[in-house]
Amino acid sequence: MTDPRDDTMPGSAGDLSAFFEAARAEAPVPDGDFMARLTADALAEMPVPGARVAPQGGGPGLWDQVRGALGGWIGMTGLAAACAAGIWIGVNPPATLDAFWGGSADLGEMGVDPLSGFELAMMEG
Repeated sequence: MTDPRDDTMPGSAGDLSAFFEAARAEAPVPDGDFMARLTADALAEMPVPGARVAPQGGGPGLWDQVRGALGGWIGMTGLAAACAAGIWIGVNPPATLDAFWGGSADLGEMGVDPLSGFELAMMEG
């Protein structure tokens, strides 16, 4: 069988150690032309004071994601209309709702307290 610690085999670490030692003895020095190009590229990428920075990643912003999740402008329009209708019906209920609620759509008569214990606790200061 082959032993990974056997240095007499061809291609073992003993054969390559001379090459590794030679590579360690000579530290690589970058070419002057390369360093000039690297410096020029780095200076070109530095931000200009007062300039606006584009968002990283290039992805859509928060409102674009919300609009996409709601189905675009059509979905947002429908949601806004439903919210407006709900607020309008809640503030000024039509007279026909009295028939469904047994005579009156007043919140006090229905047993609904508009100020729950939580809101009253928050108002104490």
